[in-house]
Amino acid sequence: MTPPAGQPVAVVTGAGGGLGAVTATVLGELGLAVACVDIDEVAAKRTATELGNTGVTSAAYGVDITSESAAGSLVDAVHDDLGQVSHLVNIAGILRRTHLSDTTADSWRQVMDVNVTAPFLLTQAFADDLTAAEYGRVINCASFAGTRGYEYPAYAASKAALINLTSSLMFDFWGTAVTVNAVAPGAMVTPMLDRPAAERMAAKTPTGRILDPDDVAAVIGFLAGRTSRGVNGTTTVIDGGASLLFSYN
Repeated sequence: MTPPAGQPVAVVTGAGGGLGAVTATVLGELGLAVACVDIDEVAAKRTATELGNTGVTSAAYGVDITSESAAGSLVDAVHDDLGQVSHLVNIAGILRRTHLSDTTADSWRQVMDVNVTAPFLLTQAFADDLTAAEYGRVINCASFAGTRGYEYPAYAASKAALINLTSSLMFDFWGTAVTVNAVAPGAMVTPMLDRPAAERMAAKTPTGRILDPDDVAAVIGFLAGRTSRGVNGTTTVIDGGASLLFSYN
C-alpha cells in the first residue's frame, strides 16, 4: 500500500527481530510508513505483516545490506512501494565473540562490512531522498563498546568506527534539514545477548537491570521526530549508567 502523500517513510535495517523490530513498531506508531529490511526476508515480512495488522503502511525487503548494488536496488524498490525516504535507521549488526588470537581476517571484514560499511552505503544511497525531505534523519545503532573498548576487538572497533562515521556524515548534510545521530546501547535483551553473562551485567548496572529494546527504541523515536532538530552529530549512550562506573568485561 502506498502511503498518503506527505507521509514520511523510514527504512529500518535489522527489522526482522530484536531492536530492529521494536524500532519499526515505534516509528509506525509515530506515523511513519516503514520499510522493513533484513537479510532474513521471512523475518522482515513477519515484522511488516505485524505492522500492517495495526494499520501501519509497511513493506518488507530481504537484502544483503553490505552489497553496494543491493543498496541501489533497495532504493528503487522502496520508491516503487512506499515513496521517497525521509528516515534511515541502521540497526542491523553482528557480533563475533572472538579475541585477537582467533579472529580471522574474513571474520573481521564481515563484522566491519555489516556494522560500518552497510550504514555508509545506505546513507550514500538514500542521501538525495533525505536531503529532499522536509526533514531527514539518519540514526545509527552503535554500542557502548565503541566508546571504551571491549573484549571482542572486531565488534568494538566497528562500533567505534560507526560513532565516528556518524559525526563525520553530519558534515555531508551541512545546510540541510538532515541530522545524523547514533545510539550506543549497553547490554540488552536481544538474540545477540550473551545469556550466561546477563545476570553479571545486570549486577553491574546502577539501575539493576539490563536494557529492553523498548528502552533504546524510545530514544530512537525521539531522534526520529521533528523536535530533535537541534541534536546532530551526537551519540547517546543508553545503558542504565553502567559504562560510567564499570566495564561489562
